[in-house]
Amino acid sequence: MFRDHINTADKLTTAPGLFMITLSSIALGAAFGGYLPLISLWLETLGISFQKIGLVSGMAALGIVSSAYFAPHLVARYGNIPVINIGLCLAAVMMVALRFTESMALWLVIRFIGGLGLGLHWVLTEAWLARIAADQGRTRVMAIYATAVGLGFAVGPGIIWLFGFETATPFFLIAILPVIGALPIYALRRHEPKITFTGGGSPLRLIRRAPTVAMACVVAGGVDLALITLMPVIVARTPEAATMLTLSIVPAMAVGNVVLQYPIALLADRYGLRRIGMIIATIGLALCSLIPFFLHSALLALILAFLGAGLVYGLYSIGLAMLAKRFTGGEIIAANAGFVIIFELSNLAGPAIAGILLDINMRLGLPIFMVSVGIFYLLVSWFRRNANPDR
Repeated sequence: MFRDHINTADKLTTAPGLFMITLSSIALGAAFGGYLPLISLWLETLGISFQKIGLVSGMAALGIVSSAYFAPHLVARYGNIPVINIGLCLAAVMMVALRFTESMALWLVIRFIGGLGLGLHWVLTEAWLARIAADQGRTRVMAIYATAVGLGFAVGPGIIWLFGFETATPFFLIAILPVIGALPIYALRRHEPKITFTGGGSPLRLIRRAPTVAMACVVAGGVDLALITLMPVIVARTPEAATMLTLSIVPAMAVGNVVLQYPIALLADRYGLRRIGMIIATIGLALCSLIPFFLHSALLALILAFLGAGLVYGLYSIGLAMLAKRFTGGEIIAANAGFVIIFELSNLAGPAIAGILLDINMRLGLPIFMVSVGIFYLLVSWFRRNANPDR
């Protein structure tokens, strides 16, 4: 499936790398897709509150934020490929280490270090793609990348299906995935681009120059991780919920990401990034808000999760494409670092805020969170519609 996409996208790129980065991103997506619900379900067996589960899960965001600041300096000294692959191996070690402590403080430290390792891959491979993607095909290239991550998300939870979540076995198996993801990157050692970083990855600069892009980060980052992290626990704590949803709802979201990214990119190329962004944000967040009310029906809940999460995650691809139109040359690298920082701060804040609201009200907490974030995005995008129609 991906080879067909890659063959189509070859004309849209100017250097090797898309196929191998796609393979690596599938492995990383599987690690994320399996590890996030694994952490939540394991912490649930220890009687940890929603708020603390959200905090532990989101702590990796701070590590990824730090990686966005450190990455340019590390690359300047050691090169892209060594930095990416050392980060992946570090993340793999941290994934296993989490299982062998029950200290809240150590959980937070381990998640931070693991996020730092994964963040190096994230920042540097996206910068790599930004360098090799031709302008006319950037939206579709980024959609292929997002689809690869989504495919991994769909596969990752299968490890929990097969091996459960109470033993250390799934932690070891999921930790192998980042190591596998390092292999395609190593294969590109003769095709490593010379990336020039212009300035630092300031999120304030991105907010000032491209507020709609920044808000796309907030929605995609905050809502996406809140759903992945907290929805399995919501199902586990809802007496009337269909039991199969505990381990099937996150894969349904991931499959939605896989199926919908490229069609969203095609629509955005035809009708405009801003217009399609507003439409998918409205419909996607509305559908996601309905999920807690239909947990008694596995079919309805899975359909809502598939469509809602897939549409919301489309804002990530649209945000990256808008970023490329707003920033050019070496400037795009610093802008992408700011993009990742905002996305990951949203990853940190989203599950924590949603967890607080869920502790207050089990049924309405998540819908209130998603609707509030969505209204903010629509207001920003609407007020900016005349300044930069597609930026």
